[in-house]
Amino acid sequence: MRFVKGVVVVAALMLLSACVTQHHRLAENLARPDGRAPKILVLPVDAELSELSFGGAPTTRQDWTIAARDNMNNSLRQIFAEKTLPATFRDVDVATSDDQAKLLRLHAAVGQSIMRHQYDGPTSLPTKIGSFEWSLGPTVSVLAGDSQADYMLAIYVRDSYSSASRVAAQVIAAAIFGVAIQGGVQVGFASLVDMRTGEIVWFNRLMRGAGDLRTAGPARESIEMLLAGLPQ
Repeated sequence: MRFVKGVVVVAALMLLSACVTQHHRLAENLARPDGRAPKILVLPVDAELSELSFGGAPTTRQDWTIAARDNMNNSLRQIFAEKTLPATFRDVDVATSDDQAKLLRLHAAVGQSIMRHQYDGPTSLPTKIGSFEWSLGPTVSVLAGDSQADYMLAIYVRDSYSSASRVAAQVIAAAIFGVAIQGGVQVGFASLVDMRTGEIVWFNRLMRGAGDLRTAGPARESIEMLLAGLPQ
């Protein structure tokens, strides 16, 4: 059961609500030198959903995770079809140890570093002010295969939901003591990577305290937010 986060929300999430997404873009469009439309290799969403215990400890829920991945991957296909963007969709299991899955895990690690050090905050790096220089390395080209893709789109999402016992604790704490106990938080990022160089040419983060990825509508909303500002 997900807690209605607008009822008891911590100050941090109130700040996040003012800026749900924020992207960095190195190019306004993806036009190739030869004038042809660029092709994007779209990887399956790397998502994981957890349930928060009474004390706030997260436990991964495979059933929720599977539902969220299905919903978001379906939304990705629908959105690309609606925009008539040339894309190839590839199935990758992040639990395997092959080259494709290793690169997805690399994307997760680099993306988390961007979240910590690129954006304003206590862990931001002075060397990143006014610039955006991040890369997955040239080995990303192994993913291209026979797809002839120019770019790779990778999406990472983590979300959490309050258990029934934590919902009860949140309601009681708010009603009786006026104390806000944090509920779940949805955090994610999307990267567009140049397949030739491994350079991240566009990056967008998503941070909010709403949206249920276990259902199709809100899952599509999250995907649309993650794709906001994607170069055309």
